[in-house]
Amino acid sequence: MFSLIQKALRAARSFDAVCERITAIEAEIADIHEKLERFEKLADENESLWQFLDEQKEEGPLWDATAEDFQDEIANIMLRSMEPHGDA
Repeated sequence: MFSLIQKALRAARSFDAVCERITAIEAEIADIHEKLERFEKLADENESLWQFLDEQKEEGPLWDATAEDFQDEIANIMLRSMEPHGDA
């Protein structure tokens, strides 16, 4: 009788171990699925960006000004984005 109880206890422990392992595997699968969804979103954004850039190429150049105008625009953007530090 005692050996039967021991066998039942071992089977229950074994079943608990299997259930814990299944739970861990399900958690890993959920994590992988979440990462896959994020990668798919990034791939979609990447595809959209390339499509936008291709459309912009077909429409013509984005900047029709001279190199000096381009440098002036960059300088203005840099000045607007700078933050003063100290006594400046």
